[in-house]
Amino acid sequence: MSKRKQGPNVKKLAIRFMSREAIPKGGGLEDGIAFLSDKKRLLQVAEKSIEEAFDAIDAVKNAPDNTYGDDDERIAGILLRYIDEATND
Repeated sequence: MSKRKQGPNVKKLAIRFMSREAIPKGGGLEDGIAFLSDKKRLLQVAEKSIEEAFDAIDAVKNAPDNTYGDDDERIAGILLRYIDEATND
């Protein structure tokens, strides 16, 4: 598990990644219940999702045209905003 600080935006971003695993595209309530019922899988996906969130943050940080700085929480908030805009079409 990552030792980096996980503020509210970083946690929300990780949850976005986690939700894709919990209920895959085309899935439904049964998938969500099965996911929540399997503690081992839930913990594995949670850890993977935190890593994916930090990978996305690091991609922004390392971009040559990064204008957002290097604050994980700020970048996670910006990524969440872009996700919301893209999914509210």
